[in-house]
Amino acid sequence: MNRRSFLRTAAAGAAALALSHTMEASEMKANEGIVVATQLFGWTQPISFLGQPGLMDRLDAAFASIKRAGFDNVEGDTGMLRNPKFVETLKKHALGFPASYSGGTFHIEADAEKCIPAIVADAKVARDFGVRAINCNPSVKAGGAEKTDAELAIQAKMMDRCGAELRAVGIRFAFHNHSPEMRSNAREVHYTLRNSSPQNLWFNADVEWIRHGGGDPVKMIEEYGDRTASLHVRDAVGTQWVQALGEGDVDLPAVAAVLKRKNFAGPLSFEIAIDDHTKVTRSIEENHRISREYIRRVFGV
Repeated sequence: MNRRSFLRTAAAGAAALALSHTMEASEMKANEGIVVATQLFGWTQPISFLGQPGLMDRLDAAFASIKRAGFDNVEGDTGMLRNPKFVETLKKHALGFPASYSGGTFHIEADAEKCIPAIVADAKVARDFGVRAINCNPSVKAGGAEKTDAELAIQAKMMDRCGAELRAVGIRFAFHNHSPEMRSNAREVHYTLRNSSPQNLWFNADVEWIRHGGGDPVKMIEEYGDRTASLHVRDAVGTQWVQALGEGDVDLPAVAAVLKRKNFAGPLSFEIAIDDHTKVTRSIEENHRISREYIRRVFGV
């Protein structure tokens, strides 16, 4: 299952009541601290759960495993919080949900006009569960080609608008990168962030994908650290994913150091991901336990 397929797994259900107050970005910053979560994408990969049902049919076991590994928070698709079973199981295991993940097409204005109201509607539910940031990877262009300057201008405008609407309900909207956005010296990342308001559009820095796409995560966080709302961490040897943090060659201590200098105070999500070439010698729970200890040691949280 890939990330975009993951976004389609959330089922509809009962929505929570909305809070009445609005928080400005500076107020949100003052009320935040670093919290550590696991990104649920890794818990959906069939390669890690051969012969087992999908995540929604093994939530109880997955959440129990996450807790035993030392994680008190999860990050998943924003729409999952509309699913009563998901919410019930989240509460049963006393797991927080400080950040969520959404997608959407923003480089085509007509499509963005449809996805913005959907994201905002989900956000009004999500804030009551403590979601601070909605991380969004904008859809790639059909066929995989790089977006034109005109398309990026539309994307920046529409993501800024979506961010302004989420800001009004007290949630940060953050641009999440994969490797396609890193092409041509991270042209898409830079264009979108430099042509939008820092108060409306934040950065969800995916450290391994930055490097996977040829970038330097430390330099990118140096540039955008003041608007980095959240972080995704994974490790790799070169571009080959490994099973736990600290077992690859991504310079995570340098990332931790720049985050400290930038006074980062947002959700930090460990995202395990494996493929056919990842050497797996331990259970997903044990890999999470090792990675959680690594985060305590290196990031100090």
